[in-house]
Amino acid sequence: MAHYILLPQPMDKPKRLLRPHSRLSQLANMIQAPYSTVWDCCCDHGLLGMSLLKDRCADKVIFVDVLENMMASLADRLARDFPQDQYSWQVRCDDVKNIAVPDADSQLFIIAGVGPHQTIEFIDSLCASAPDRPFDLLICSVHGNYSVREALINQGYKLKDERIICDKNRFYEAIYVSKSADQPLIETGSPMWNWADPVHQDYWHRTVGHYRQKAKNDPVQFQPIVERYQLLRAAIENTAGIIQNQS
Repeated sequence: MAHYILLPQPMDKPKRLLRPHSRLSQLANMIQAPYSTVWDCCCDHGLLGMSLLKDRCADKVIFVDVLENMMASLADRLARDFPQDQYSWQVRCDDVKNIAVPDADSQLFIIAGVGPHQTIEFIDSLCASAPDRPFDLLICSVHGNYSVREALINQGYKLKDERIICDKNRFYEAIYVSKSADQPLIETGSPMWNWADPVHQDYWHRTVGHYRQKAKNDPVQFQPIVERYQLLRAAIENTAGIIQNQS
């Protein structure tokens, strides 16, 4: 009679968490790892933070959201799929505005999936909590990117990377900044634009159309923004024309 030896099975790795080319996947691909701590703020189901944890983008990932039931469910999933003898994580059911930025070597705060006013409140609150402690930000607001960029510029941030993301026919701007970066941050965006891409042209028209509508009721505030985007387009087209003439 044959005898079989049952060998211990390796622990299954967590399956791929993010849909390829999705908003969250593109955010994850922008991060220049590693960090000592990544804060996944307004984390929802925690998919982005779990993906970063799986890929060892940080020594520790902290998940932050105000929804108690969702955070309890997330803690259960993390305990199951990311055992703490192998991964370092923390679940924090709290408002981002209550966070005091701790003293750490390198930290990244991700703020994604909330509107511009709340995004700006979070940026200003984090900066006020530790004005002398450097930390990076990866921002992906729902609309209102011009005002979000203004807030980042006012706080002294400069650009590490930026990109236009189109996911399920919705547009987002991913803005990755640091106070130690050396590239200026522009309110309308700059290196992210590729005017040869019809998707980018569509996004420009939607953005300008949005501010034109606002300018009808408040021309003093919003007409200058329309003009900034028009100047941006002219500069992009001029640059593209020079490149074409040289090629």
